[in-house]
Amino acid sequence: MGESPGSRSGPVSVTWSLSSDGRPDAFAGYRRSIADLYDVTDVAGDGVSGFSSRTTAYRFGATSLARGRSVAQTLARGPVQIGRSGIDHISVIINRTRTVGDCDGRDLNAAAGTVQFRDLTRPSTTRAEGIDTLNLIVPRTSLPSWMPGRGLHGLVLPAASAGERLVVSHLQTLFDVAPDLSEDEGAAAVEATFVIAERFMGRPGAVTPLQTEAIHRTLRQRALRFVDTRLSGGPIATAGIARALGVSRSSLYRAFETTGGVQAFILGHRLDRAYVALRMHRGPLPPLAEIAGQHGFTGEAVFVRAFRDRFGFRPDGVPSWGPPAAPTQGPPGVYDGAAHEVIMDWLRSRALA
Repeated sequence: MGESPGSRSGPVSVTWSLSSDGRPDAFAGYRRSIADLYDVTDVAGDGVSGFSSRTTAYRFGATSLARGRSVAQTLARGPVQIGRSGIDHISVIINRTRTVGDCDGRDLNAAAGTVQFRDLTRPSTTRAEGIDTLNLIVPRTSLPSWMPGRGLHGLVLPAASAGERLVVSHLQTLFDVAPDLSEDEGAAAVEATFVIAERFMGRPGAVTPLQTEAIHRTLRQRALRFVDTRLSGGPIATAGIARALGVSRSSLYRAFETTGGVQAFILGHRLDRAYVALRMHRGPLPPLAEIAGQHGFTGEAVFVRAFRDRFGFRPDGVPSWGPPAAPTQGPPGVYDGAAHEVIMDWLRSRALA
C-alpha cells in the first residue's frame, strides 16, 4: 500500500490494486477492509474469481477524495457499521454506473453519472451495477449551515442539470490536480464544491451570507483548537470559549447551530479523541477511569455511558486494526490489498487535529 507523507507539493495519499486473479483471498480482504464503512454482499461468484478493486485516495485534513473501481456489489451501512466507524461525515458520490437502493426509507434510483449525497450516520443499502466512483467524504461540521437541513441523505442532483454537470466537473478536476495541491488549496477546493451545489440547490428563507458562514467555520475551528488545549481539564464553559475567541456568546451559539450546540460539540470532540486514542493504543488498556480523566470526563461511569451512546459499544470494545500488510508484487507504492482502514483513520483524525 502506498501512503505518502503530505508536503507542499502534494497531499497524503494511498493507492491499492488487487484482483482474485492474483490473490484468491482478494475479496475476503476487501470485505474485511471496508467493514467499518459497509457490509459487502451480492458479489458474483462470492468473489472467488473475477473480483477486482482499484482505488486512489487523497486526504485534505479530515476530508477524503477517492476514485474507486470494483465489480457489481451491494453495500449496506447499518447500526453496526455506523457505531463502529466513529465518524460524522457526509459522502458526495459520483458513480458512473446506475445505483439503486434505500437511504433510511428514501428510495434511491440514480442514473450513471449523477451526484448522490449520503449521511454516514444514517443507514443505507445500495446496489451498483459496478463501482466506478468519485467519493468525497466531508465532516458534517465543515458543511455550510444551509446544507444539513436539506434532506441530504439519499438526495440525487438531476442528471444533466447545470448543477450536476458543474459538481461532477469540479470533483473530477479536483481529483486530477490533487497531487499538486497543498492541504490549504485542497480544502479550499472542497469548500468550492458546496458553493457550486448551493447555487443550484437553494437555501431556506432566512439566508446566511457566505461571508458570515466563513466566519462561523473559522470560529468552529478556533474553538476546536481552544478545546484541545484544555481537553483533560474537565468541563469547559461556553462563556469561557467565547471570551477566549473574543466573541459574544450569541455569536458562538450561532456558529454551532448546525453541530447541535457548543456543549454537544465539545462532548463529541472529547469522545472522538478518546476513540482515536483507544484505537491507536497497543498492549493492555489502562483503567477506563484513567482514560476518562485524560479526556475531561468527571468519572468512568459518565465516560462509559456517553461513549456507548455515541458509538454503540463500550470504550474497551473499540476495534484495533493491525498494521497494513507490506507491499508485495505490483507497481511501486501500490498496495496489494485493500486499505479502507487507512482512509477511515484520516476521517477519524479530525479528533486529533
